Amino acid sequence: MKFGMKVAATVLVSALLSGTAAFAQDPVKIGVVLPLTGPTAGYGKDGKMGAELALEEINGAGGILGGRKIELMYDDEKGTPQDGVAAVQKLMTQGRVKAVIAGMNSSITLAESAITKNKVLHVNPGAQADAITEQGSPWLFQVNNTASTNSTIFHKYLIGTLKPKTIAYMGENTEFNKAVLENLKRSLEGSGTKLVEVANYDASTTDFTSIVTRLKAANPQMLYVVDAYPARTAQIWKQIRQQGGFPMEAHSTGTVQASAIVPAEGAMEGVVTGDIFIAEGATGEMADFIKKFQAKNNVDPNKVSLVVYEAVKLIAAAMDKAGTDSNYDLISKTIRDNVWKTPRGSLAFDAKGRAKAPYFYIQVVKGKDVALRESFEVK
Repeated sequence: MKFGMKVAATVLVSALLSGTAAFAQDPVKIGVVLPLTGPTAGYGKDGKMGAELALEEINGAGGILGGRKIELMYDDEKGTPQDGVAAVQKLMTQGRVKAVIAGMNSSITLAESAITKNKVLHVNPGAQADAITEQGSPWLFQVNNTASTNSTIFHKYLIGTLKPKTIAYMGENTEFNKAVLENLKRSLEGSGTKLVEVANYDASTTDFTSIVTRLKAANPQMLYVVDAYPARTAQIWKQIRQQGGFPMEAHSTGTVQASAIVPAEGAMEGVVTGDIFIAEGATGEMADFIKKFQAKNNVDPNKVSLVVYEAVKLIAAAMDKAGTDSNYDLISKTIRDNVWKTPRGSLAFDAKGRAKAPYFYIQVVKGKDVALRESFEVK
């Protein structure tokens, strides 16, 4: 009888230990919401390649939290707030993910962040609108610069270096456009440069001929276009070129990728823009990232690839350092209290969860890509 009880106890202990070991090896699930279809599907493709490279590196190095692997679960936001919300909800309720990476379009990210607030760790890799991190969500972090940070540097360059006497402005009715326009107006105060015309349009607009005609009638020295959708950006610049263009031309920061430049078929040549990433002249960690990305995907990375890569790496490193995948207060404190090594250099996050890229690059469209014009250290 005693022998039987001893055997039973041994079996029970073994089962418990086996269960503990199995639990220790359960993967840490991270949801990744990207535009895999729809008008910005190119961003989704680029972002997924960045995420997969990060996944390969993390798991190849032994995972996190004592050997647990990372598992990425993808869903499609299709370029609309409704689909973004549905994707986040599905990953949280059905996928039971421990963190969500979501944020390419500012309006969509605002809708998604209302769902994740106080429920799960949320890292926004790409969307720029300041309003996203103004909500006071303690578990929300933004890897990309805010629109105001990027715009302040860019507008200083446009006004102080290019020195147009007059600017005409056009952009889609979005939170991103609103943030950029407000920053431009502040930047123009006391500069001697005047904003002579502003034209906003809805997402459904496809013919910009009348808008361009109206802007040309104002006779500005510079046209400034603010739009984050590649296909529409290409269409806008084609229609601008059909009407002869403008003496100086600029496009919003962080939004000019090959997915817009190539279909524009030369119409964006010479357009000035800016971003937190450029492959030209890369050294150190950035050069290593580019080399590894090229080896894995047979294409060059872009800013979207980079920030999604960084988002995956940040979540994994913070969970590992905090020693937990579910204590979001501790993970968030860990993110804010530390400096994180990335291909761009060291990133630190402020009280609102915002990171600032160490450098910002003024670029000009040249051929099928952008070329470096000037670089700035972000203070």
